[in-house]
Amino acid sequence: MPNPKAIDVPKIGFSDAEVAVLHTMMNHEDTDYSTVDEVSRLDTLSAFYYEVIRDAMANLNRRGFLLEVKKPYGIVYAVNKLRIPNMMFNYS
Repeated sequence: MPNPKAIDVPKIGFSDAEVAVLHTMMNHEDTDYSTVDEVSRLDTLSAFYYEVIRDAMANLNRRGFLLEVKKPYGIVYAVNKLRIPNMMFNYS
């Protein structure tokens, strides 16, 4: 069986910003464990303002798709891997 090339996020109940943030964090391993500041500087999310990304990450955390880890330098968010079965694997 081939390995998936990406994980797609269903748009059911997600804003465009939430879909973009979650898709980016799940499909780029260097962004999985990031602060809002780090995520907001990514080229893939340049269409969204900082405040929109911050709110999207907070909403994803409230819904259980991102985990919040408190560090001395701030809050880091990580994708909740237990929620990935709700996503669609893309093999193309």
